Amino acid sequence: MQYIHLTPATEPPDVSALSPFKVVVIIEDIVTRERRDGISRWLVESGCLYVMARGHDSDSWQDSIQAANATAFDVDEIPDDQLIIATSHGDEPLDDVFWFSKYTAMHPCHTLETVLLLDLTTEGRQREMCAAYDAA
Repeated sequence: MQYIHLTPATEPPDVSALSPFKVVVIIEDIVTRERRDGISRWLVESGCLYVMARGHDSDSWQDSIQAANATAFDVDEIPDDQLIIATSHGDEPLDDVFWFSKYTAMHPCHTLETVLLLDLTTEGRQREMCAAYDAA
């Protein structure tokens, strides 16, 4: 498991070495559409194949990820092994989303052993988030 804390001013780091991976996007703060779409493109370009968006406006994150995946290919021609599965978890308890990530979120073509916790908050919570994920 990897943890990344992004503030509105933080540029996403290179995580392509994690590919293929899945991500839990923890959205605690309001994120602009431009920032959301930029992060979605970054995840697609980095090799993310499963996204679980939890928190503020999570449905729009699901749509943004799917749009970024579609623009990387012809909409009708996304290869199965490059299809990104995106789910929205609204205000579900974070422990439930972490459990889902560990035991249910599977890609049909890849084993996704690496999980990225992407925390979009003002203050980082690495210790807290990693402990909660481990306990799920």
